Amino acid sequence: MDQPLKPASTRRRAQRIGCEMLVRCKHGAVRSTVMLKDMTRYGARIEGLSAPGEGEAISVMLPGELPRLAFVMWADGCVAGVEFADPLCATTFAALIRDYALGGLPVPPGLSAAA
Repeated sequence: MDQPLKPASTRRRAQRIGCEMLVRCKHGAVRSTVMLKDMTRYGARIEGLSAPGEGEAISVMLPGELPRLAFVMWADGCVAGVEFADPLCATTFAALIRDYALGGLPVPPGLSAAA
């Protein structure tokens, strides 16, 4: 049986890659360490952020990177989906996946993890 297409607003631009990565976030005046649970070049799902609201801007500090602006797209308790203001470059994304993906996932095709 065919399933109907999801509305454009809920379709993903890229496949999520499961990972476990501790990252620092700044949400308003509050700084905290949260767990990034999955990601794409365009955004991530994080757990542990204190009461984020849709549309709020946060700063996400990925390992080895400068702070990155992101916006809360949805929130459910302390879990939130964020969209990066600027997508991660392919090399940075590949390196993070190489180092933090669950189950030793290979780097997605077309992305180089060479540093």
